Amino acid sequence: MENTSNRFVKTERLSSKTQIQQIFDKGSVLFLHPLKIYYQLNEDSFCRVLITVPKRLYKKAVDRNLLKRRIREAYRLNKEQLSTGPFVDINIVYISGEILEFKLLNNKISDVLAKIKKSIPVGSVPSVSDPD
Repeated sequence: MENTSNRFVKTERLSSKTQIQQIFDKGSVLFLHPLKIYYQLNEDSFCRVLITVPKRLYKKAVDRNLLKRRIREAYRLNKEQLSTGPFVDINIVYISGEILEFKLLNNKISDVLAKIKKSIPVGSVPSVSDPD
């Protein structure tokens, strides 16, 4: 039987257009080839993730979906690194022109999550800003 805390549930997916735009506008950027990561503190008790593979790099949906599945699985296996907080919204953008194997992506996601954890001070609380 699978541990339920290791699942990637719908509430952990970032889908609000306004929150996604906020990450691009006010969030921090981290680059670790082949990934570009945008992240920002959130007020929830969990992290939320958006995975993006550009259509201009991968014309075939099959290739984009393959990469998104690999990245999603790598995140699911490594998300416990961010389980103690502070919690963030993350947008993972795949920018390489070649399709990497899962093992390499898994290592990169693990490294990225560790860097995010280091870059955010432990006592950080997101500032509440006007939605206007």
